[in-house]
Amino acid sequence: MSGFLGLIVGGGGGGTSPVTPSQYISMSGSNAGNRWKVYNWDSSSGIGSSFTSPVVSQIIRTNAFVSDNSNISIALSIPPWINVWAWSSLGFGTKYADPSSLLNPNGNGMASYVWTNNVDALLTINYDNATGFPQAWAWNTSSGFGTKYSNGSVLGFAEGISLNGDNTQVAINSISTIPFIHLYPWSSSTGFGTRFANPSFSPNPQATAGWQKVSFNKVTNDLAVSATSAYIWACRVTSAGFGTAYSSPSTSLSSQTQNLLFSPDGASIATVNIGSPSINAYSWGAGFGTKYSTPAGLTMPNQIALDWASTTNGIASGSPSYSPYVDVYRWSSSGFGAKYTLPSGTPPSVSSVSFSNKAR
Repeated sequence: MSGFLGLIVGGGGGGTSPVTPSQYISMSGSNAGNRWKVYNWDSSSGIGSSFTSPVVSQIIRTNAFVSDNSNISIALSIPPWINVWAWSSLGFGTKYADPSSLLNPNGNGMASYVWTNNVDALLTINYDNATGFPQAWAWNTSSGFGTKYSNGSVLGFAEGISLNGDNTQVAINSISTIPFIHLYPWSSSTGFGTRFANPSFSPNPQATAGWQKVSFNKVTNDLAVSATSAYIWACRVTSAGFGTAYSSPSTSLSSQTQNLLFSPDGASIATVNIGSPSINAYSWGAGFGTKYSTPAGLTMPNQIALDWASTTNGIASGSPSYSPYVDVYRWSSSGFGAKYTLPSGTPPSVSSVSFSNKAR
C-alpha cells in the first residue's frame, strides 16, 4: 500500500505530521576534542548559537532528539551504551539514570535506535553480533527508563531499525539472516510481537555492513533498505506484513548506500553513499520517482550521517573522515537548494546528525 491510500485503509502509515519546525540540530562523532555540538536552528538563517554540551569520553555512535524535544540522547561504544539528558530551550538538563537492565546481549552496543512518537519507549538492536536481538525499554519523561521489554526473536548481525508512522510495526535490517529485512508488530503496552512471515522478494535486499540502512515512510507505510542490487530497494508494507516490491529507480545510484531516510512529508527519499555523488535523493510516490540533481558545492565523500528537518525544508549529512564533516542544505519540492553556512567549531568528525521536533 502506498500513497495517501495508506492513510485511508490502514497499514500503519499516517503517523506523525510535525506541528512545529525544527528548532535545534545536533551533530556528533568520534573526535575526542570535539565530539558533540548542539545548535539552535532556523530554516531561514540556518545554524545558530551552540549550547554547552556534556563532556563525553567515549565515541558517540548516534544521537537523537525526541518528537516533543523533552530529551536528547546518544548511543555509546561501551556500557551503559545509551545516555539520555532532559532538554529544554535552555539546553541540556539533568542526565537520566541508566537503565537498570542494560542491553543484553550487548553485541558491542547499539547499532541504532528509535523513540516512539509518544516518547513512551526506546527501541534498538545490538550491534554486529551473531545473536542480535531487537530490544526495548519503557520510558517516562519524569522518571526515565522503565521496565525492559522482552527481547524480540533473534536476528543475527543487525544494522538498522525504523518504526512506521503510527508505531504499530518496526523494521530491522540484518546483514547475515535471510531475507535481510525483518518486520515485527510493536506495541508500547506489550512490546515486540511475533515476527511477520518472511517476504518472497527477488532479488533479496541484501545489506552490507555499515550504518543504519532501513527507513519507513511515515506517511505511506512503504519501507526502504540498502541493497546489493541498485544500492537501494523498497517495498509496500500492509497491516498483514510485507507487500510487493517496487521497481528499482530508473536512474541508479553509483555506489554503496551508507544510510537512507524518507522525508517527514513522505514525498522524497534521500541516501548518503560511499562514492560520488555522496548524497542523493529521489521523489517518492507509488515507488521511486525522478532523481533530483546533485547539490551544488558537494565536496565531501564517504558520508554516513543523514537527517531531514521536521518540515522537510532542510537536509543535513555528515562524514566521519572528510572535511567539512557536515553539510546542511535547503530543500524544496525542486530538490536541493543552497548550502547553509557552517559556524566555526563544528565537530571534525560527524557520524550522526539529527534535527529536533520529530519522531524518527
